[in-house]
Amino acid sequence: SPREAAAMDPQQRLLLEVAWEALENSGVAPHTIRGTQTSVFVGVTAYDYMVSLAGRLRPEDLDAYIPTGNALNFTAGRLAYFLGAQGPAVVIDTACSSSLVAIHLASQSLRSRESDMALVGGTNLL
Repeated sequence: SPREAAAMDPQQRLLLEVAWEALENSGVAPHTIRGTQTSVFVGVTAYDYMVSLAGRLRPEDLDAYIPTGNALNFTAGRLAYFLGAQGPAVVIDTACSSSLVAIHLASQSLRSRESDMALVGGTNLL
């Protein structure tokens, strides 16, 4: 059904998976982030999945999961919530420089001691 297919933009799901793998590969057990002052900065621009849904959804298919699963502004918050991170969770959209700006902001967050650790990434799935 369109509702099931629209639950989450695949780039959000892939970001969760890749972030988990990145933590494991860096020697940080993902469960140790819960409750820490870890920040999440994500560069994201493309919203092709939502555009493709727009023409297929009927008014009765719209529910609270459509915007939260597809709006770009939920991406960092979803990852922070999933990990239990308590630091800032920010989505950056500066077009082609989104991931670079995410790294810059994460560095500032660490330098100012707003965060003890930062998870930074970018996603662009077309």
